[in-house]
Amino acid sequence: MKYLISLWMLLLSVSSFALDVQEWPDIQEGIISIKIKEPLHRVGYTVGDKSERHVEVTIKKPYVLIKESLPIPGYERKYKGQDLGIVLDAMKHVLKENKTSSTLVMDLTYQIFTNNVVAKPGFLPAEYIRVLNPNDPQKKVFKYRIPEYQIAISPLSIFGAIKIEQDMSPLRGVILMDEKSPIKTLKISGIIALLSLLGLIYIYSQYAWLPNARGVFARTHRSINKMKATPASIEKAITEMHRAFDLVIGKTLFTDNLHDLYAKNPSFKNIDTELREFFKLSTLLFFNTSNKKYDHDEILKWLKDFSRHCRDCERKLIVDKKSLVAGLAK
Repeated sequence: MKYLISLWMLLLSVSSFALDVQEWPDIQEGIISIKIKEPLHRVGYTVGDKSERHVEVTIKKPYVLIKESLPIPGYERKYKGQDLGIVLDAMKHVLKENKTSSTLVMDLTYQIFTNNVVAKPGFLPAEYIRVLNPNDPQKKVFKYRIPEYQIAISPLSIFGAIKIEQDMSPLRGVILMDEKSPIKTLKISGIIALLSLLGLIYIYSQYAWLPNARGVFARTHRSINKMKATPASIEKAITEMHRAFDLVIGKTLFTDNLHDLYAKNPSFKNIDTELREFFKLSTLLFFNTSNKKYDHDEILKWLKDFSRHCRDCERKLIVDKKSLVAGLAK
């Protein structure tokens, strides 16, 4: 039933959109009551100023509000065929329901878009809402008028002044923009950008700056990254990696005591396959007496990637498992 009523109200509103609001009959007294909290002052308004009204409309049941009749922000009223110069800038509303009535709470914000060389009267325009009784077979619609509020609009400069810059009266306020929200957003964005920059510097730098991070593998990775693909360089790179592991656990590291390394830093478990590949490669290059030739470029590239993975583990960063390579030592 509620959906049918809502559909009927929507169709009724769409079909009657072009009708003048004055053509709807007024609701009888006693059905609707209203409370209005008017602006704090009525004079001194000038172009660009805003004024707010707080309106509470209570509608006795069975009458219900036609929501499509609520005031529309941006719609400028006319008075005697002329633009009024006061526009509804924003409208916030809440509809509260109870057993005997419904209460519409609206916060209306108007902005002044008119001015004159002398002070002149103006008014926050009257608003109209429409209601109907869903139990009425004819579904007759009634209107209710929220009264206007008279204000005074002041000129920007004294009468007869040619240039407003010459009017330096301290009684005339300036048109100010609300910069609190943009400044707050700018500060938050700046803090986020700074933290992101520090994070990127830490991740991509050659040193570990966090507490308890000695940066052993950061220095080793930087040293290996500068080497060229020669047999001597590869032997030096492997030796430096062994020295780095020994410094971390405080003793010589082999495949049978990798658990000591994992106890010091569990992040190294993520590259267990590469660690075992490293020891195979070290044994193959230092202790194999065969005359087999190796691709030094490929080995050095693997050592550079392996040292970077160790540096990331040292910093307890996540290592991409897709970048782990095994099967090099054959």
